[in-house]
Amino acid sequence: GFKTAIVGRSGSGKTTIMDLILGLYKPDKGEIFIDDKNIKLFDINSFRKNIGYVPQEPQLFNASVMENILWAYPKASREDVYKACKLANASEFIDQLPNKYDTILGERGVLISGGQRQRLSLARSLIKNPKLLFLDEVTSSLDSLSEKLIHNSLNELSSEGLTIVFITHHASLLKHSDYIYFIDSGNVESEGRFEDLIKKNEKFQRLFE
Repeated sequence: GFKTAIVGRSGSGKTTIMDLILGLYKPDKGEIFIDDKNIKLFDINSFRKNIGYVPQEPQLFNASVMENILWAYPKASREDVYKACKLANASEFIDQLPNKYDTILGERGVLISGGQRQRLSLARSLIKNPKLLFLDEVTSSLDSLSEKLIHNSLNELSSEGLTIVFITHHASLLKHSDYIYFIDSGNVESEGRFEDLIKKNEKFQRLFE
């Protein structure tokens, strides 16, 4: 139920950490534990079914809103889709589309805004009720309103017990995270809450100047 942030300059190793937890890479040394159990002991496909992932650039298809979300979990009902979209703060703008959930979005979702695409991508990751949610720079190119809506969604999801791990450089998200790992050149340079790191770590300070 915690919101954990990974922050650092480009190339510092943030995405690699996420890929290691997803099992896309195997560690050269050291071990990864999920709930006190070594990740090697899990069936990786079963493990990934419990994970939701939202990339920096959402991959939407030239299909309807409903089809785009059901792509992640075809067994879901329309009611499940409505619930996921509400959690992602997407239902309001969907209701204003010409055909609502049956509106065709165009190639790569070109007919809706970047913030709307990101919220649909979040809804798609929530449709299968994941236990762990990964977000990779999802607010990097959003306007302040879209960022606020996604931020509100993350707070609500966290309060309901979902564990969230995100990569971000946005101070607004970092300030409301429960814990931050500041990565530099492949190492954990510092860790803690935002107000502590901004005081004690000069590299972290310079990242936000």
